[in-house]
Amino acid sequence: MKATHDIASYIPQRPPFIFIDTIEDVNETMARTRFTITNECPLVTGSELPLAGMIENMAQTCAVRMGHLAGNKIGYIGAIKSMETKLLPHIGQTITTEVRLIQEVLNISMMECSTYLDNEQIASATLKLATVE
Repeated sequence: MKATHDIASYIPQRPPFIFIDTIEDVNETMARTRFTITNECPLVTGSELPLAGMIENMAQTCAVRMGHLAGNKIGYIGAIKSMETKLLPHIGQTITTEVRLIQEVLNISMMECSTYLDNEQIASATLKLATVE
């Protein structure tokens, strides 16, 4: 799948708490999204998207992958491992986030997440996610 704007059919979040503008690609093992930071974003502090916003963007990108597989399910972050952040994006900047499946057992997924600004990796983490029926 390429560049869609029907975000609501993939993730359970609703405005104003959507941290994805475009789904660039999604399949059984990965998802890639884009998000432009605006001052309407509820987590923006000053002119930056803080770490909490970066994590939410990663989690919603993971939800896109899950939504592609099984519809709009509710998921929870069970653990964040190896979080690294080089810088925080500012209002007006667009980030691209890629998530890749590492392992999946029953309703638990381990996802490797990377966020880029102008093709430079600015954040990475491994998220453990649980989905509920």
